[in-house]
Amino acid sequence: MGRARRVSLALDEELLRTIDGLMVKQGEINRSRFINSLLANALAGIMEETTGGYVLSLVVLMYDHELGDVEKNVTDLQHEFKDLIRVTTHIHVSDRDCVEVIHAMGEYGKVQELVSRLSAIKKGIKFMRVINIPLKTQ
Repeated sequence: MGRARRVSLALDEELLRTIDGLMVKQGEINRSRFINSLLANALAGIMEETTGGYVLSLVVLMYDHELGDVEKNVTDLQHEFKDLIRVTTHIHVSDRDCVEVIHAMGEYGKVQELVSRLSAIKKGIKFMRVINIPLKTQ
């Protein structure tokens, strides 16, 4: 991103309580860093709409590999989007549960297509979170 600069802004009390509650639920202890991440994700979407921006995205999936064809479907999509995916890490959490972190980089719209297709896998996916980091250009 760049060097951090201190800014001051006024937030509605209800909004601030919501932000603080979400921050605690996600285990974040630094409000500035949390708000910075929220803004970066929002800006990634706006950049796509206005400039066709590029993003580096981390797609975190937890799934039960024994339910349906979830493992095959995730792997097939990764092959289909191999031009975007730089690396995937796979962790065995339990006898049935796996976590994969997909590192994707490219045009926001294409990354969002990958995310949408992964979201469409209904059976077996227990958790999914996406972190988008806007890039200036590619």
